[in-house]
Amino acid sequence: MNESNKKIFLDDLYKQYPILKHIDEKNNGLVSEKMILRKLAADEYLNSAGEGCNGIIFVIKGTIKIQRINENGEETNLYNISQGELCHEALSCIVSSKSLNIIGKALQDSEVGVFPLNLVKKFLLKDVDFLEVMYKDLYKKFASIIDNKEERIHESLENRLINLLISKNSNVIYATHSQLAFEIDSAREVISRKLKSLEKRGYITITRGKIQINKNLKELIEK
Repeated sequence: MNESNKKIFLDDLYKQYPILKHIDEKNNGLVSEKMILRKLAADEYLNSAGEGCNGIIFVIKGTIKIQRINENGEETNLYNISQGELCHEALSCIVSSKSLNIIGKALQDSEVGVFPLNLVKKFLLKDVDFLEVMYKDLYKKFASIIDNKEERIHESLENRLINLLISKNSNVIYATHSQLAFEIDSAREVISRKLKSLEKRGYITITRGKIQINKNLKELIEK
């Protein structure tokens, strides 16, 4: 990246994260020098599972989906990061000092900055102003989780399951009953019963690890 493009990147970065400009000025241009700037195409991964904690992601443009990969290679969507937000899963690497199998995937053409983990420990986490920004962002994410939890509690389980199936945007869904149960905060046995009910009514066909959508599930939500 030439100096002109780098300056544009950094200017946009500091607009989204003014705290980084503040830290940069206090540390003689450290952030400008060490920040790794990248462009990501839609559906491109920022890193690979098991690659380890390389640094903290700062989103300049676009949206990054944060996912966790379990021992079986299955993905769990945690949350999305947009401009001005932080990835707290990456921050947790600092505490645990080990890879948490966290990956970032661009949902659209995106631009990001990655600040090396060793420098995060030495400079960012020793800066009181950055810690304040971090805690505010963490509280915002926590409040969002609580709001979503309340919405799910007050919505019928069948509607939650149907909405989840619709959100997959496919007539063929590859997922186990346990995975679906996890996504809507229920038990596998309960989800299996609900799926069997939908199958008896002709809306889906269930095979091992696969669900075929036969009819418009939105009909059930509208009733």
